[in-house]
Formats: sequence, structure tokens, C-alpha cells
Amino acid sequence: MAAMQLTRTHRILIGLVIAGALIIAGIGFAGSYAAVRELAVQKGFGTFSYFFPIGIDAGI
Repeated sequence: MAAMQLTRTHRILIGLVIAGALIIAGIGFAGSYAAVRELAVQKGFGTFSYFFPIGIDAGI
């Protein structure tokens, strides 16, 4: 089976898909971070509430 050659168009499209996925992941992380941090503040985590969401998201 012959390997398929990637054209310039293929490479551009792959780059756009990767960039889009990173943007979506960043938006999701920001929303998750904000929600979990606010919950941590309400539950009395104090200054640890800034780091708590990172541990939760990393665990997921």
C-alpha cells in the first residue's frame, strides 16, 4: 500500500483543525476553571481556590 503524499492544502487544513481544537480546549478550560474556582471560594478554600481548579481539571 502506497503512502499518501500530503499537499500544501492538506497541511493548511491540518493546521487549521489543530488551531481550532486548541481554541476550543482553551475556552473549555477557562469556563471550567472559573466555575470550579467560584465553587471553591464558596466552600471556604481561601487562597487555595486559585489552584484547586487546576488539580480538578488535571485529574479529569
